[in-house]
Amino acid sequence: MPDKEVLNKKNALVNKHLCNFIEAKFLREYRNQKGELISQNEYAKLCGITSSTISKLKLLEGYNVPMSTIYNILRHEQYSLEKFFNEFENAKGINIPD
Repeated sequence: MPDKEVLNKKNALVNKHLCNFIEAKFLREYRNQKGELISQNEYAKLCGITSSTISKLKLLEGYNVPMSTIYNILRHEQYSLEKFFNEFENAKGINIPD
C-alpha cells in the first residue's frame, strides 16, 4: 500500500490538472445563460460560488477543488458531470499521477 505522502502528491497532481481543465473550458471568458459576457463576480454569483474560488481554480498549481464547486459550475454551464469527466479523461488520460 502506498504511503500517505505519495498519495497526497498524486492527488495534488490530479487536482492541478482538474483545475487547469476547468479554467481552460469555462473560466477564460465569463458568460451568463444568454451567452453575454459578464464579470468574474457576476459569474461566481450565478454559479453559487465565490469570486475567490474562481481565482483559486485559475491558479496554475490548482487547489483541492470540492465536487460541489465543480457541480455548481457545470450546473450553470448546463453541462453534465458525465460529459465533463469524459472530456477530462480524454484530454488528460486515466492515469494522470502515474
